[in-house]
Amino acid sequence: MFPERMLEQRSFLRDEEKEVRFLGEEEDEDEESFEDEERDGFDVDGEILAKKRKKKRVTYAESIEDMDFSATFISGVACKPLSWEEEEEIQLKAKAEMAGSLCLTYRRTGLSLKGYFLSQLPDLLPLADFLVYLNLSFNCLCSFPKEVFHLKHLEVLKLRNNPIKFIPEEINQMATLKCLVISFNLLTSLPAGLFALTNLEGLDVSYNELETIPHDIGNLSALTYLNIEGNFITVLPCSVLKLNFLKRLKLENNFLHPYFWNEICQLQPQRLTDLAAHCFAKHKMWKKHRHIPKKIEEILCNFRICDCCPGPLYGDGLQFICAYKNEYGLRLPYLFCSCSPTCYQEYYSRATSQ
Repeated sequence: MFPERMLEQRSFLRDEEKEVRFLGEEEDEDEESFEDEERDGFDVDGEILAKKRKKKRVTYAESIEDMDFSATFISGVACKPLSWEEEEEIQLKAKAEMAGSLCLTYRRTGLSLKGYFLSQLPDLLPLADFLVYLNLSFNCLCSFPKEVFHLKHLEVLKLRNNPIKFIPEEINQMATLKCLVISFNLLTSLPAGLFALTNLEGLDVSYNELETIPHDIGNLSALTYLNIEGNFITVLPCSVLKLNFLKRLKLENNFLHPYFWNEICQLQPQRLTDLAAHCFAKHKMWKKHRHIPKKIEEILCNFRICDCCPGPLYGDGLQFICAYKNEYGLRLPYLFCSCSPTCYQEYYSRATSQ
């Protein structure tokens, strides 16, 4: 009996070892095949043992293509946030429109949009029938605002501190304009249409880039105030002397010193075409030559009155400088244009003798 029991115990131990080995192999297989999972086992006596498996750390590789949601899920773009400069521009534009609407509501004759930094003006057409005063200084207007041409009764227009480079010829439409301030801009010339405004009393073109003042400024017969400070002007046109109502002339910070006069006083010869046209008109030769070609007729009709005599002046003529003292005793250079050498000699001798 004893040996048989020993054999039974040995066979039982062998079976137990096999079962333990089988359970160990099964645990290794479960750890490799399953992630983050718990399994239950049984011991020899049938008791339940809770065995916790070790958790594996798993990392996921995220490709750029998978993260490109705009190509797969998004069908529209959200509103882009505005910068503080854009928001401020929108607010100022809204305030300018509000000022225009208030002016229309209460029918105010004056509108000031000074310092609004506007690049475009609001609609001014509803104000065309009653607006008299308009201030557009300290803005960002790169060109002369053509909206003002529709203001029928406008008398005062201020455009100081704007990057305006030229004034259009259509400014002659503003027949009621009495005061124009366009200082601290980028003007290099003044148009002929500006000097057709016979009602203009005040003109301020200071601190621009002007090199000359046109001779046609003498057409502004009602002008009482002229400011041309801070430009590159070396000489004044003699037509300024014909402005009888001019009370104040400001011309500091220019190149009007006598040091520059010698460079301008050099007489240039006249063209033969201009001399021939002058002789033809002086001797009234059209009475003898009634059939004149169109080209010659165009040349004969293109003239202005001489600065030294009442005769016709063709081309630039003979240009020379005469200095006259103003009411403050300051000698200023004035540019004259004579129609012929004889006219030049007679006028210059009279001017130097006085």
